[in-house]
Amino acid sequence: MTGKRSLAAWLLLAATPMVLGAQDELDTDLMQAIEDTNKSLASHIALQQGDGARADAQELTAMFAKVEAFYAGKPEAADAVNLAQQSQALGAEILKHLGTKDYAAATASATTLSRTCKTCHNFYKKS
Repeated sequence: MTGKRSLAAWLLLAATPMVLGAQDELDTDLMQAIEDTNKSLASHIALQQGDGARADAQELTAMFAKVEAFYAGKPEAADAVNLAQQSQALGAEILKHLGTKDYAAATASATTLSRTCKTCHNFYKKS
């Protein structure tokens, strides 16, 4: 029994660097989901489809909270934290505009959100 525990402990320790290394980069699936949802948001706003746009804005806000949490643990990435916070605020702004059916203002905020994404990518996205 002791040998099995030792083997299990050794395997756990051996895998730790791989797990930590995997967390050095932001999940590409999350970033792809943000990109796809951002495109969907723009489309829903352009078509004045409030329900779809609201769902996209809520989803984006939640995903940007994950981005913020990822970069919050990296002292050299203060601008990424700031950009993720700005993105969450823009998501809330979009929701406010959608609530009043002000699609022009929602479009303007969504455009700013897209620019904020691009700004972050200029600094942090690997080619």
